[in-house]
Amino acid sequence: MLPRGLFLSLALSLSAPALAEVSEGVTVSVHCMDPCAVVLDGKPGRAVNESLWEFPGTAPGSHRVEAVDPKGQPLVSGLAEIPDSAQANVYLISNERIVARKGGPPEPGTPEWEREVARITPSTPPSTHPPPPQTPPEKSTVVVRCQDACAVVLDGRRGLRRDELTWEFRNVEPGKHRIEGTGELLLRRLFLVYVDVPSGMELTYQGESKNLLRLTKQQLLTSVEAARAKAGLTESSRLHVRCPKSCTVRLDGARKGEDGGSGVVIQDVPFGQHTLEASFSLSDRNRRLSLNVPPRSEVFITASADQGIVVTNTRPIGFE
Repeated sequence: MLPRGLFLSLALSLSAPALAEVSEGVTVSVHCMDPCAVVLDGKPGRAVNESLWEFPGTAPGSHRVEAVDPKGQPLVSGLAEIPDSAQANVYLISNERIVARKGGPPEPGTPEWEREVARITPSTPPSTHPPPPQTPPEKSTVVVRCQDACAVVLDGRRGLRRDELTWEFRNVEPGKHRIEGTGELLLRRLFLVYVDVPSGMELTYQGESKNLLRLTKQQLLTSVEAARAKAGLTESSRLHVRCPKSCTVRLDGARKGEDGGSGVVIQDVPFGQHTLEASFSLSDRNRRLSLNVPPRSEVFITASADQGIVVTNTRPIGFE
C-alpha cells in the first residue's frame, strides 16, 4: 500500500515526430504501484487496469493529481507539471524517481511494476491512422445517507431507498451532478450540493446540517463486486416490502428495518426459499408468506393486515 507523503514523478517518452505534431491536448497516463483510483483536477479518467489511469486531451501545465486505494483511503495528492507534448507519464512512487527507458531494457533495479508500465505504454511515433473509438466511461453508484428520515434526488431523479435514512443511485454517469435532500418530517431542505462523480466508483456521502454533504467512502466498483463475489452474494436478490399501514417486517425470523415503519428494502437476500412475516401496529393479525426468491432479482411486495403479503412485481437487478 502506498504511504502518505508520496511525490509525483513525471517521465516522458517522446520521439522527434511526436514533438512536431500538433495535437489536441496531452494524453496523460498515471501509474500507481498498487490498485488505485485517480482523478486529475477532480475529473475522472479512463481505467486501463487497476493501477493505470489515462487522461486524454489534457492541457499542458500544472495539474492536481489525487489517488485513493480501493477502500477510498487517500494515497497521494499533489501537482504534476504536464509538458506540451503528445504523451506524458506520471508515476506515483514511494521512494525515488524511476523511469523505464525508451528503446531498451529497464535500468538495473527497476521494479517489476515499472517494467509492466513500459510494456503497457511503449514510446512509439504517432500513428497516421485515425484513433479507435473511445470506450464509454464506466458508470458509478452514489449512496447518500441522512441523519434523519429524508427524501433524496440526484439531478431530480429518485433513487432506490435502502432504508429510512439511505438512498442509492445506480448507473450514474461520470461528471458533475446535483444532489438534493429534504427532511420528511417538516419537508425542510437539508442540503443541495453539486458533486463530481468519477468513473467506475461507488461513492458514499453523509448529509449533515448547514447544507453539507460529506464524502465518507470511495471504492472501485470492481472491488465492491469482488467483495460481493467472495461473500457469495453475486446471485443474491433484493426485496422491497411496502406497508400501507405501519408494520414490522421479519425475514426468516430476523427483524428487518424499524418497528412500525412503512416498509423496508432488504438487501443481499440469497436466492431460494424464505419466510417473510409482517406484524401490524394497529392490528393483532400477523401475516406470513413462504417466498421463493429468484437469483439476481428485485422483488416488490405489499403487506397489509387485510390482504396479507402479496408479490406485486419481479424484475432483474439493474433493470431501469
